[in-house]
Amino acid sequence: MQATKTGRREFLLAAAAAPAAGRQVTGANDRLSVAFIGVGVMGSENLKAAMNQPGVNVAAVCDVYQPHLERAAAVARRGGHQPKEVRDFREILASSSIDAVCISTPDHWHPYITVEACKAGKDVYVEKPACVAVDEGAVMVEAARKHERVVQAGTWQRSGAHFQEACEMVRSGELGKISFVRAWIYSNQPASGIGAPPEVAPPPGLDWDLWLGPAPQRPFNPNRFGVYPDAYSYFRFFWDYAGGQLTDSGIHMLDIVQMALGEAMPRGVTALGGKYWFQDDSETPDTMQAAFEYPGLLGSWEHRSNNTELAPGRLMGITFHGPRGTLYVDRAVVRVTPEKGSGLQPFEMKRVADPHPLHWANFLDCVRTRKRPNSDIETCVRSSITSILGNLSLRTRRRLDWDDQRKTVEQEEARPLLHREYRAPWKLQA
Repeated sequence: MQATKTGRREFLLAAAAAPAAGRQVTGANDRLSVAFIGVGVMGSENLKAAMNQPGVNVAAVCDVYQPHLERAAAVARRGGHQPKEVRDFREILASSSIDAVCISTPDHWHPYITVEACKAGKDVYVEKPACVAVDEGAVMVEAARKHERVVQAGTWQRSGAHFQEACEMVRSGELGKISFVRAWIYSNQPASGIGAPPEVAPPPGLDWDLWLGPAPQRPFNPNRFGVYPDAYSYFRFFWDYAGGQLTDSGIHMLDIVQMALGEAMPRGVTALGGKYWFQDDSETPDTMQAAFEYPGLLGSWEHRSNNTELAPGRLMGITFHGPRGTLYVDRAVVRVTPEKGSGLQPFEMKRVADPHPLHWANFLDCVRTRKRPNSDIETCVRSSITSILGNLSLRTRRRLDWDDQRKTVEQEEARPLLHREYRAPWKLQA
């Protein structure tokens, strides 16, 4: 490896190991009041990560489900905060004392609350995917720019030093010309999946109508809600609210692929898959392969639900393939395996710091300095669109060609699928 590359890696290692406080821009009176909207599993993780950053006041927690609200408030109080407990996010947005909001609701709420928060003068940390439909993404970016807001998306791998190093190695040409990239997630779960419970009355303490919000009106079903402390959130397996594995885990991997490719978008997308394993009422595919034709190379995504190849260290990852070697990266390591006779040296860099707290440190720093964050909303919208197009290709059984200049697909008959109708009275407008 060249000396300059080695020096940069040493710098990244040192930076990642340094405490997050060392990268904060703090002053005597710059304590930020942050409200947390949606405090289920991921919302609670964001709450804890933010509380560990200096200069943060947890001003409020918000959830439509009372048990989540009470649990989050208790966590904040144990950390020395005195948050207000709020059921309706609109009360949060109307408060002039709130500087920033964290949105960890189910996916179908991300665009609307983000846009309204920007209009209310709040900076935003919003979970991925940014949107459920392609057209929503452009409105989110427009709102962020129009109202001059810092909007950080929850694609936190971008704040990880070893992910940054992996992307730099791809861009530097050390592997030679990349012609193929592969990303995946594997699991081995019982065929019963999440089951198929009947429609019942909503549990006590849940405002089901507000939970649905802009999504279609439907009777309560335990799986459609699916936000339980002892299980993965099931709502993401229903098209009304999310996009299954591709927009949940796949976006994390494809986001790093596009980061490494200089934020390139695929020109063509085609996908196949279906429910080949689970015997439950989920709607999204349990098995899938999607191909993404980027300029000059082919990318792929795959997931399956009944086999892991006995490889617990490689359940979710990416490989970049070039003539000089293969780069593998996951949430624990980046590793280079040279091709025979290439002259490339083997390389390995392990993760030395959790990127999630670093991502929050970056967001709060940008709130203070007004810089663009590591996962600016525009980059996450692009990664979200890539994932959404994969799902649309699968659902329509056709190739889709993306026109990045016009932000639409070339197939005119497929364009209505890029839009999502909002249930009244909700309306997405920057």
